[in-house]
Amino acid sequence: MNLLQLLTTTGYSKVPNEDDRHTVKIVNTIALMTAVMSGAFGLCCFMATHSVAISAPAAIGCFLLSAVILTNSRGKYTAAGLALIIITNVSIQYYSAIMGKVTEVHLLFIFLLGLSLIVFEKDKPRRVFSISFTIFAFLIGEINLYNGFIVPVMPPQEHTNAQFIIRWVSIPGILLLDLVVIYYYIRSIDRLRIREMLHVRRMLDTVKEHNRDLEDLTTELVKATDAKTVFVRETSHEIRTPLNAIFGISQLLQLKVEQDRSLAPIRQLADHLYAASCNTRDIINNVLEFSRIEAGKLDVPLAAPLNVREWMEDIVNMHRYVGSVKAVKVSASVDKGVPQTIMGDKILLTKTLNNLLSNAIKFSPQESTVTLDIYRSEYWLCIQVTDEGPGIKAERQSKIFDAFVTERNIFLEGTGLGLHITRHLVNSMGGEIKVYSKVGNGTTFTVMLPLRMPTEQSFSNAVDDDTGFVNLTDTSILIIEDDKMSQMVLSRFLSGMGSRIFLAADGTEGLEMAKASIPDIIILDSHLPGMSGKDTLLKIRRDEELKNIPVIIASGDAFKENSAELLRAGANDYLVKPIDFKTLHTTLSKYVRANVHP
Repeated sequence: MNLLQLLTTTGYSKVPNEDDRHTVKIVNTIALMTAVMSGAFGLCCFMATHSVAISAPAAIGCFLLSAVILTNSRGKYTAAGLALIIITNVSIQYYSAIMGKVTEVHLLFIFLLGLSLIVFEKDKPRRVFSISFTIFAFLIGEINLYNGFIVPVMPPQEHTNAQFIIRWVSIPGILLLDLVVIYYYIRSIDRLRIREMLHVRRMLDTVKEHNRDLEDLTTELVKATDAKTVFVRETSHEIRTPLNAIFGISQLLQLKVEQDRSLAPIRQLADHLYAASCNTRDIINNVLEFSRIEAGKLDVPLAAPLNVREWMEDIVNMHRYVGSVKAVKVSASVDKGVPQTIMGDKILLTKTLNNLLSNAIKFSPQESTVTLDIYRSEYWLCIQVTDEGPGIKAERQSKIFDAFVTERNIFLEGTGLGLHITRHLVNSMGGEIKVYSKVGNGTTFTVMLPLRMPTEQSFSNAVDDDTGFVNLTDTSILIIEDDKMSQMVLSRFLSGMGSRIFLAADGTEGLEMAKASIPDIIILDSHLPGMSGKDTLLKIRRDEELKNIPVIIASGDAFKENSAELLRAGANDYLVKPIDFKTLHTTLSKYVRANVHP
């Protein structure tokens, strides 16, 4: 135990800052764990296969990971953290290449991403580099896995017993590493939470002793709330940028598979990647929504005519992709008694249904069905989602809508935010949500909303013929985006639709290119180096030649305050990253249609 403590705290005493000491200890612990696991894995592989190509790199990895601890002992903490990230990435992709599908190395994506966030918690440039390197290595490994550029050392048809041993030696290790990084991430959050609680407690004690300081305390609390809002906002934007690339690549893969039947073997990969991206996007959206609820910034419903069946079909189609990854079917129906068009807030209704379907799929076993029924009950519109999961105990049903309350499934725990947010959304629309569940017989959530019918006036105020896709062939589109991967994803999709694409990396270059080419539409990132997205937009609107060109903002900032600011500045539309290609196509179609039919 003393030796273990000595190794995990190597270099610890040289760091004055408590947070940095905590990070050093985490790096040492994970390096030690992975070194031991790498050595054990190499030994098992050698005993099972006698293959030097499999066992020797594991021994090398063990040595290099041990050197990470030595690097920390010499005070080179940043180098140790980068070395840990790079060594683990390279090792994982090496074994992915030489062992093919024997090991489930893609499960380590959570570990690698979480490790980057923990190790470089305060170092944004290195955190961005670490996450980008991880995503790049992961994609390279997946591309090799499905294209076979490197022939595996152990072909699938040989060494059945050795494959079995290696697979069941590696999978527990993979899951253990995922659990460890999740554990440290939760501990980091708890540590910050405890620190904040202690800080608040000290402040409250000060208030009790010195009433005259009440005004100063209030000011500090407001600053703390603003700081948290900024943190959530910046973190969301930072995560959405790489997620936009992953989400976009998954959609490009799906489109490619549909166009080329020879690529059918990678359909499952594309669907898995798309489902994982959707789940991650939902988690980020829920965190933002919860932050708004905590701050008391509830959305006011804005009712407009809504085609119920088209709206439902668009949402269900996305969740069918997600459900297919777990072999969960999604069945949906709208009762004949429900009018074709109702009055409702499409954004709030979509958030509500997305949360209910995501929750149902998450807790459904394989080979089961999630059922969505939309029906009318007198003056109420009822949305009912039923799963075939394990059910919820009666004593927990009264708490299931509270924040951070969740049930367990066979894979992981939920965040406990989805249903809490759903209840707030439903209440804001003047409705209510109920749950019925019996252990072993699944769960049913029923949302009841006031049924409002559109008037002739509301129909006349609605935009006519603004849905559906049009041909984008020969449409010229200027993309002003500083992120190279986002540039690539957008240009690939739009080029595939027949559009002529112009790319600019900043606002200054974008303005010059816009004047030279006069594009039909401009897609503008809100966060740009140098001249900001808003300033670029304002200059476009002040230019006589450019002022009438539709400008669509594509941003990782999902806060309504930011979208409202840019829309007031002259943007025509605001799309939040990660961008859904169907939504983008629909948005572009609206402006292409307007140009053709003024």
